Amino acid sequence: MPNIRKPSSALLADLAGGLTGAVAVLPQTIGLSVLLFTSMGMDASDGAVAGLIGAIVLLISSGLAGATTGMISAPNGPVTILLSGLVVKLAPHSSPAEILVVLSAVLFCTGVFEIIFGLLKGGELVKLIPYPVVTSMISAIGILMIKSQIEQVTPDPAVADWRKYIPLIVALVTLLSIYLAKRVLPRMPGVLVGLMTGVFVFSLLIRGWDNPDPRWVIGTLPKIELARIVHRFDGVDLRALPWELIITSALALTVLVTIDCLLTALVADNQTSLRHDSRKELAAQGIGQMIIGLVGGVGGGGTKGSTLANTMVGGRRWSPLFAALAILAMTLFGRNIGALLPLSALSGVIVFIGVRMINIDILLWLRDRRTRVDAINAILVIVATLLLDVTKAVGLGMVFAVVLFLRREVKRSLVRRQTNLCEYPSPRKRSEKHQLILAEHGDKGLLMELQGDLFFATTDQLFREVSKVLEGRLVIIFHFRRVLSLDMSGMMLLLQLSRLARKQGTEIVFCHFHKQLGFGKKMKEAFALFEGEGQRRVKIFHSTARALEYAEDQVLKNEYKDKNYGIADPVPFAENDLLKGFAEKEIQALLALSVKKEYNHKEVVVAKGEDSSSLYLVTSGFVEQRVYNGPVSYKVLAKYSPGTYFGKLTFLDPGPIAATFTAIGKTRVSKIRRADIEKLSNEGHEEFLAGLLFSIGKRLSRESVKLISEIKRLEAL
Repeated sequence: MPNIRKPSSALLADLAGGLTGAVAVLPQTIGLSVLLFTSMGMDASDGAVAGLIGAIVLLISSGLAGATTGMISAPNGPVTILLSGLVVKLAPHSSPAEILVVLSAVLFCTGVFEIIFGLLKGGELVKLIPYPVVTSMISAIGILMIKSQIEQVTPDPAVADWRKYIPLIVALVTLLSIYLAKRVLPRMPGVLVGLMTGVFVFSLLIRGWDNPDPRWVIGTLPKIELARIVHRFDGVDLRALPWELIITSALALTVLVTIDCLLTALVADNQTSLRHDSRKELAAQGIGQMIIGLVGGVGGGGTKGSTLANTMVGGRRWSPLFAALAILAMTLFGRNIGALLPLSALSGVIVFIGVRMINIDILLWLRDRRTRVDAINAILVIVATLLLDVTKAVGLGMVFAVVLFLRREVKRSLVRRQTNLCEYPSPRKRSEKHQLILAEHGDKGLLMELQGDLFFATTDQLFREVSKVLEGRLVIIFHFRRVLSLDMSGMMLLLQLSRLARKQGTEIVFCHFHKQLGFGKKMKEAFALFEGEGQRRVKIFHSTARALEYAEDQVLKNEYKDKNYGIADPVPFAENDLLKGFAEKEIQALLALSVKKEYNHKEVVVAKGEDSSSLYLVTSGFVEQRVYNGPVSYKVLAKYSPGTYFGKLTFLDPGPIAATFTAIGKTRVSKIRRADIEKLSNEGHEEFLAGLLFSIGKRLSRESVKLISEIKRLEAL
């Protein structure tokens, strides 16, 4: 039986996990929020409080939803850096208060878009963003995070002695401690160990210094004033806000937080062996972002390190709420802790996060020819992010990826394979006379199996390939089973090819149009509409067998164009393929033995499972050999024309028939029973019997050769 935790032990595990997750996420939350607010020209303490508020709101919103068990959410790097880039744009002509209003509007809109993404299964849409674009965007954000801390740890020229290097020393010690903590204290969150070490070293270095620079620490956290939150938008003219910038930034931020949220959810699932609900999680995170925008907090999303710290301790369903309560208690009752937290220690934490976000594998992609183009795209996105902003960089990366995709599609051949009627005959069994004609002129019919997407970027390539094979063809079949999509440009191309081929005496027919192509089963109507003609001149078949049979008929008609000949004309009993080379006396003897019978359309000639030991000679009409896979659905294995015969195997080895033979149209069949043939052999017609067996054996041999050819063709698919 599975190990089911008791409610009391589950709550204790959630409490322990929540406290661990809160402790693990605090350094990142405070550090990133301080970074954002100081870039706006505001106090570090205000930034710390805004970050704590953001973490509390996200943890409560996501925790109550319970869509991802054990996930810890808080302000994170991608959100902070994108908002910092927005601050850089607004800073020259806006006050800190105005910038804060714009950031709040961006977060609110991000929440709205995130909810919409969740309801519309936006998690699936995010998968359309190429991996090189995502990983390079995250790497660029990591570089920007590292770059943002250079000024924070640069020696202060106002301090004359060695103490001006204290911020740099503390940041380096913090960073080194985080890396060493993985080996020395693997069970402790490395970021927490590094922060505690940085605080300790900072306290030692400023000991005995009467007036250390107050800008080196966060300072006392301000009180959370509800009145200030309620009235923070008083007097703000919403119409005057830069909504175009707000909307574009919110869309870019939505993509970032969605990706980060779903990746963190996967990390949580891996630890808990559960499955998250992406729609519910995105909606919960979106509600949290909206509330954060209203109260003036710092937005964020899932945090992988804190989620791992929580789940490894045992935190599950309620641990995010316990983490929120722990951070709320610190915000309300631990305001003085900010005076002990040096900004340089937080800089070390931010640099560590930034380094972890950089994907060094991008440089390794350059070594392999197959991934070199992806590496160039990734580097392009990184450079664009550093020089421009994240939104433009992602757009540039997407355009680059789309261009590469179109380039690959254009270079890939749309023609998967082409075969003539000799290499790929129809299942229709024709008389030897017709077979000889088709063997000589089978190259006048061509089957072109298409693949991929037939759209504006690939139409010219197909036009050129088809134009090369038009000469000398009577019929060309376009096979669409493996075509994934067909747009309006593709439709117009097919019409142009049909008209061009018609002028050269070639007919183009189509088979296996399917619903996914966009025009459904109304392809004939679409062709007639585009052609602007009242008559439907384009032939469309639903099976390859029918299309091949039609092409063979056209070749035969072309060869008999000067003679009074019909492909379906009755063939006398004496001219059946079975009786080639027989004397007139022997033919008449068989004719006397045969049992003649007429069948109506779709009437069964021989049913599956019926015992048989007879040969069936078709003199008029057609007989289809069918294998049914349901009450109505079936596959045609062969179609016997006038002058052909079937039943060879059961004639030689009597037993049940393995398929159903059905008449097509008004059909006449002559049946020759094995027992009657045996009587002839007993009457001294051994030579005649040997000739009959030889004729059957020769036919079976030819059919075996064709079967081998068909197997080879199928293996090449």
